[in-house]
Amino acid sequence: MVVPGHEPGKMAPMSEREDLDHLAAEQAAGPPADPPAPVEIGGWPTWLRRSFTALVLVLAVGLAAWGMGVVETGGGQDELDPAVISLFPTSDAQALRQTAVGAELAQGYDGRLTVNGVEIPEEQMDGARDPSTVDPADLAKNGLRPNNRNHVFFKPGPGKVVEELQQGTVTITLRYFKERKEDTSRTLSWSIRVD
Repeated sequence: MVVPGHEPGKMAPMSEREDLDHLAAEQAAGPPADPPAPVEIGGWPTWLRRSFTALVLVLAVGLAAWGMGVVETGGGQDELDPAVISLFPTSDAQALRQTAVGAELAQGYDGRLTVNGVEIPEEQMDGARDPSTVDPADLAKNGLRPNNRNHVFFKPGPGKVVEELQQGTVTITLRYFKERKEDTSRTLSWSIRVD
């Protein structure tokens, strides 16, 4: 159909009425449709995934912290007498020249140390009191280490029978016994490597 005043090949302008009808038809159709909801593929709920992730992270941080606190200690503590709680350093561990050596014993036990054949005097062990400052009656009754007999440690240093551990393999011997009953003593030896 030819519209008067209209050039062929061009779209005929819409009348005002047609324009309003077209707008009304668009509004009646409603707003554009929302995109479809994602398809549920199963699996864990979001709260459970987040909780699991948080738990894994906490465990990883704890494991890392524990790992940083662990040092090479070697082995050799699985077969200890029940009276010996722990040795330090443990058998085959590496140590520095000024490292304290010794053992933690069960309550009611005492001990003495020998380092590479050198007997460590009790007054040079950790926790020992100076015999010259202790009342002789107290010394006779309680000994040099009254508060920590089961803590049998020696730290090398100036003026001591062992000023520093020798480089290479160092052998430590622990003689341990029930308090005040040295005739019941047993011995245990272990070696460490000193750099």
